[in-house]
Amino acid sequence: MSRWALIPIKGFERGKSRLSGVLAPLERAQLTRDLFEHVVRVLRASPAIEEIAVVSDSVEVREHAERMGVVALSDADDSQGLADVVDDALRQLEHRGATSVMICMSDLPHLTVQDIASVARQLDESDVVLVPDLLQQGTNVIALKPATCLPSCLGHEDSLHRHHARARDIGLTVSVQLSSGIAFDIDRPSDLERLRRR
Repeated sequence: MSRWALIPIKGFERGKSRLSGVLAPLERAQLTRDLFEHVVRVLRASPAIEEIAVVSDSVEVREHAERMGVVALSDADDSQGLADVVDDALRQLEHRGATSVMICMSDLPHLTVQDIASVARQLDESDVVLVPDLLQQGTNVIALKPATCLPSCLGHEDSLHRHHARARDIGLTVSVQLSSGIAFDIDRPSDLERLRRR
């Protein structure tokens, strides 16, 4: 059994575009890098995760990930949406022996080892674990067993409910888990203000 985590991420310089009104380009790039590094550190410290991979179209991100001891997968097809990129990466991880994969968004500043352990325990009882964002519309963590059991809906409006409906249609057992550490992501200026106040 090989338990992987997968982090999909664009280039640091292209991250957090919705914060362009409050952060300069270099500040956005640094924030994106800092958030990514935090997620990697948490996953590396998590006994529930044995291997970590990143999928990105950015050479800089892939090289940085490799320096952190993370497997770097290339997203070389600019025409693909996030869902297709993730599905391709999951197939690659399955070929590498992954029996389960936890897909984590790269912008979770409050993510903890305990959050990851809780999702992993729930995956022992389910085929799919979905952890939503604060609005309970997006999906910030998806855990899958086996790795390719559920085609991704990431990047689509209301991905949480799309994932849940698709899993149910396939006949998979699904758990939706609420987690404050996973739910909080950095998308809007109000999120950044909340992060700074903490």
